[in-house]
Amino acid sequence: MTNRDTSGPRKTLKVLYNGRFQWIAFHTETFAFMGTGGGSYSAENGVYEESIEFFSRDNSRVGAVLPFEYELINGAWHHKGKSSKGDPIHEIWVQRKD
Repeated sequence: MTNRDTSGPRKTLKVLYNGRFQWIAFHTETFAFMGTGGGSYSAENGVYEESIEFFSRDNSRVGAVLPFEYELINGAWHHKGKSSKGDPIHEIWVQRKD
């Protein structure tokens, strides 16, 4: 599995801190806001779980609990499971150094 193509202008940042998470998507050329969501999370024994408390583009997703399998591979966080729409996903996140 390789990292996703990041050459396009749409970028997503995800913050995990003290049991809370938030992601934001934006257009890097125009800085247009594209969406955000977040809530609480837990990560233990290879299971990462998000409990959605807000979702800017679709309030019907609030209250969903999304379990994922996770592992660290060469410093990158991999998680796979199903998106809030029910589609299979395998996301790879890397820590920003700057």
